[in-house]
Amino acid sequence: MRCVLTYSLLIMLMAVGPVAADDVLAIKADRVETVASGVIQNGIVVVRNGRITAVGADVDIPDDATIMDVNDKTVFPGLINPFSHLGLSSGGGGGSYFVSGGRRFVRSSGGSSGSNPHYRVVDELYAHQEVYTRALQAGFTTLALSPTAGTIAGQGAVVRPCGDRSEDMVILESGLLMSYFSAGQAQAQLRSALESGKKNPTSTDPRIEPLSRVVKGEMPLFIRSSTPADTLHLLKVLKDFDKVKPTLICGPQTVLVAEQLARQKIPVILPAAIDNEPDTYNQMNVAYTLAKAGVKIACHPVSDTVLGHEDFFRQMAQLVKSGLDRDTAKRAMTLHPAEMLGLDYRIGSIEKGKDANLLILSGDPLATDTRILRVIIEGKTVYTP
Repeated sequence: MRCVLTYSLLIMLMAVGPVAADDVLAIKADRVETVASGVIQNGIVVVRNGRITAVGADVDIPDDATIMDVNDKTVFPGLINPFSHLGLSSGGGGGSYFVSGGRRFVRSSGGSSGSNPHYRVVDELYAHQEVYTRALQAGFTTLALSPTAGTIAGQGAVVRPCGDRSEDMVILESGLLMSYFSAGQAQAQLRSALESGKKNPTSTDPRIEPLSRVVKGEMPLFIRSSTPADTLHLLKVLKDFDKVKPTLICGPQTVLVAEQLARQKIPVILPAAIDNEPDTYNQMNVAYTLAKAGVKIACHPVSDTVLGHEDFFRQMAQLVKSGLDRDTAKRAMTLHPAEMLGLDYRIGSIEKGKDANLLILSGDPLATDTRILRVIIEGKTVYTP
């Protein structure tokens, strides 16, 4: 019976489609955490056609609106995970060949030094997976799914974790270009790839077109760099491509190059973890240290699993308890990842004109005992416990 109920819940949640054109919703709450403009006490959020049309303490409620009265609750933007492989086979990028844009390509060999800019996660996306349902229940309304293999690993997709078909999940088919960087061969390969995009700005070749978009600043470049030395070499490469919009994905040792990252205004994605200082047992809050240095940060779950996503609020609360500024923490869960993905015009905060991706919480989003009572995507309730 348990399997039947779980599957039924999965189908119910994944089948949620776009909000009906005539749906109007007014949410009345004790606190509206806009993230972009602070907290509104006794706030009202008005939603029409899946978009926020008004937010404030003194807002006229349309006559045709359905009123959702949650006066003792908190409204918070839907969470955004900017770096995940959730639900992807082999983490995305596995197999000896792949299909992109209806064409079959042989995957570049060479392990971590492979180059597959034409590979797209969206072509291997499968909607009906419980991992997406569970991520949704954990408050994530947006996932940036990235491939894992290669210096130029391919194009990541930005998706909603709900929809009857893969097409219904997709926000951006090609939301980012993913790179796994290290000094040496990979460094030369990244430079060569970016040069090819720069020299062929109007190319329609699927192997070059995404590189051209990156060089022109039309698609963000997400780069995984493991060590501070690798990061310094990366910064030298990026200086020659001034329109590229890079985001660094990194580990705890990045604090050693925080000053350089802040100077070049390169944002960082990192796990919501308390780490140890190199070669010691002393704990350090990497998110706090980077933010204090002036680096824009976004956080993702410590573990890219269902359990990791379900524990994310607690992880962020721990970072705040250990020194991270509360407002910075809230932005690191919502608005900052939206900005890194170039989607802050649409998601990441509660503002007029943005998608109504909202969470109804029992209390403070950074309190360990707060529960998710409702998840709303584009104005439509997709989960209640």
